[in-house]
Amino acid sequence: MKYSIEKVNSRKTGKEFLMLPFRINADDPHWVPPLLMNVRQLMDRKHPFHEHADVEFYVARDISNKVVGRISACVNRTHNEYHNEKTGFFGFLECENDNELAALLLATAENYVKEKGMKSIRGPFNLSTNEECGLLVEGFDTDPRLMMTHNPKWLGGLVEAAGYSKLMDLLAYWLDGDSDKFEKLLRIAKMVERRGNWTVRGINLKDLENDMRKIMAVYNECWGENWGFVPESPREFTAMVDELKMLITSELTPMVELDGELVAFGVALPDANIAFKKGRGRALPTILALKVPPFKVKIDRVRVLLMGVKKKYRNRGLEALVIDRIIKNSKKMGMGRGELSWVLENNREMRAILEKQMNADLYKRYRIYEKEL
Repeated sequence: MKYSIEKVNSRKTGKEFLMLPFRINADDPHWVPPLLMNVRQLMDRKHPFHEHADVEFYVARDISNKVVGRISACVNRTHNEYHNEKTGFFGFLECENDNELAALLLATAENYVKEKGMKSIRGPFNLSTNEECGLLVEGFDTDPRLMMTHNPKWLGGLVEAAGYSKLMDLLAYWLDGDSDKFEKLLRIAKMVERRGNWTVRGINLKDLENDMRKIMAVYNECWGENWGFVPESPREFTAMVDELKMLITSELTPMVELDGELVAFGVALPDANIAFKKGRGRALPTILALKVPPFKVKIDRVRVLLMGVKKKYRNRGLEALVIDRIIKNSKKMGMGRGELSWVLENNREMRAILEKQMNADLYKRYRIYEKEL
């Protein structure tokens, strides 16, 4: 055989798994290296995700023993219980542009989940919808934003050649705060604020975990019936807060309350990918680029990561109020533009708000693939 597969089961293979994307994407000016520390933590069996999932990581070697591909295979028991499915997942797919190599990697993941009784496989997910997911199929001419993927243009073709078909597209929208395109949004926000007894405040950084729990409770209600949603375990939630707390700001995390009840929220983060790109995946240079003059880089954009409105308070313009607050505060912080992502292609309600009220531009598309086993 031209290629061989090896499980990641040593420090050496773990490092090879982590470093392969740096070679595959070396000539792509828009690729942003991940923070290697975060990927290591996610791969570590002590990470809370592994408490409810079976995961293996693999590398592929050519006849000279060089690593030329990688993939993960996963059975997420929480997903299958929540959705009453028998589906497995692949992720972390990177490889050279070769149909035979991609087919071997994907077949390895397929065999792993099939042996565990799964009837289909989906991906890519690194490792779930709460992490990076989707294969970029449109929008290759700009850098990805925080926690969003970027891959060679040809990778989707390799996946399709291995028998996979589109299951769902995840959409990313761009909004420029210096544009006059969203005057309608501003009018709606002013009207909503005038007519209701809403209190809008920023997240309390001194009580971050408690406020994040309130946010996640609303998020779970909003997203609970959506495609691909999986509730996080308490330990996963804590791990997520720990990972993001360095980037969360009060100004970019508006919380709308009515009589003390949280009814709507938004979470926008400075696009730390600017610092990740400078840090080349290493923790210390990235932290310096985020925090320490004279190394600190200018971050001039945000990513709106989460947004939600409780069901009984929808159709009152609260989404406009949340986005308006994020736009105004981000402009004051020198970051008056950014991405709103990701949005399911079948989420007509949110797409109508983004496209008709905000005049946001659909500029990137990420694809989830599936194959019946």
